[in-house]
Amino acid sequence: MKENCIRKYSVSVLMAVLLIFAICLLSAKPVCTFAASDAPGRVKLQKVTTPAYGQVKITWKKATNATVYYIYYKEATAGKWKKLASVKSDKTGYTHKASAKYPLTNGKTYSYTVKAYNSISKKTGAYDKKGRMVQILPETVKLKTANVNADQISVDLTWNRAKGCDSYDIYRRTYRSAWKMVARVKGNALKYTDPAPRRGWANYYTVCGYDSRTDTRGNRSNIISAVLDSPVFTFPTVRAAYVDVLRGIQAGDSRDLFEGLQDVGTNIEYFVYDINKDGIPELIVGCDRIWDEEDKSYIRKFCQVYECIKTSNGYQTKKQGTYLWDPQLCTKGNYLFENYYWYSKAVNLKHICFIENGTFKKYGEILQYTVGSKELKDFDARNPMPVWTKVTDTSALNGL
Repeated sequence: MKENCIRKYSVSVLMAVLLIFAICLLSAKPVCTFAASDAPGRVKLQKVTTPAYGQVKITWKKATNATVYYIYYKEATAGKWKKLASVKSDKTGYTHKASAKYPLTNGKTYSYTVKAYNSISKKTGAYDKKGRMVQILPETVKLKTANVNADQISVDLTWNRAKGCDSYDIYRRTYRSAWKMVARVKGNALKYTDPAPRRGWANYYTVCGYDSRTDTRGNRSNIISAVLDSPVFTFPTVRAAYVDVLRGIQAGDSRDLFEGLQDVGTNIEYFVYDINKDGIPELIVGCDRIWDEEDKSYIRKFCQVYECIKTSNGYQTKKQGTYLWDPQLCTKGNYLFENYYWYSKAVNLKHICFIENGTFKKYGEILQYTVGSKELKDFDARNPMPVWTKVTDTSALNGL
């Protein structure tokens, strides 16, 4: 009896084991197998980047029937690929770190490619014979600060150390100028004082690492600006102050002539008019600009107002921060009119412009006239248009 129980128990255990084994076989994931004739597909390269100095990362998309990927590189001008490494088929990226055996030299351009290999069929797939190229440069500098010095005439720069360079090139530009290298300092220097920035302008700075051994310059750093106050120019008369402005325009200094205008129009002219009726007239400089409305274009006068501020040492010019279009003189009251023609509606809108506490402003309410109406003709008769003078002629300033 006891023997029968043991026998039945053994059979039950065996059946349970077989059942568990069968369940495991049914639930197990199928194993990927390759035939001896399977050839890997072509590897599609994605991109090549330089995540850090002395490193190149290449990524690709998976190829069919691949069990391993081989990574190759060469100088772009060389003809023979060098095998860098092999990675398993579940990988789609590899980072090449420079070494004595596989160097990465500043200034040189390298090509990278990847081949898929099947270890069962012993076959290699097609590959990108040209590869993806990347140039090796010194590490990009991180510019930290660009602060105006306490002397208010120089700018102090600081930056982080960069790898792969033995010196740093400092560049500066203003709103209207191209980048200009102002200095080159040794690689152990992480600061520089610019002694001659443009006063009254936003000075933009960037720094590049430079490797003299290979004559290779890194990418520009981030850009930081520093704004210096305008120098205090004093003049014996108001006329001298405005002549100085006109001379700057004549010399080609016109990109910053109009506030908020990137490109200067044509036919630059000026007139003087005492907006505040305080005995010190303002200088209004204008240029012709094209005004598009619906399917037509018109020529309008875009203007900038310059004011003279009286100081104990004479007069100092100030460019107002607001512009106006097509000014018209007001013979009664302390202001100018700005003409806004709504051509499609045949309407002439008159904005009232004035200077209050040293700031050029416009009234919120406007006058509105129908073009060709008697009211508009009477208004224009009472308030004449200005007489414009070329900037090359300073005669309109005589007597100021």
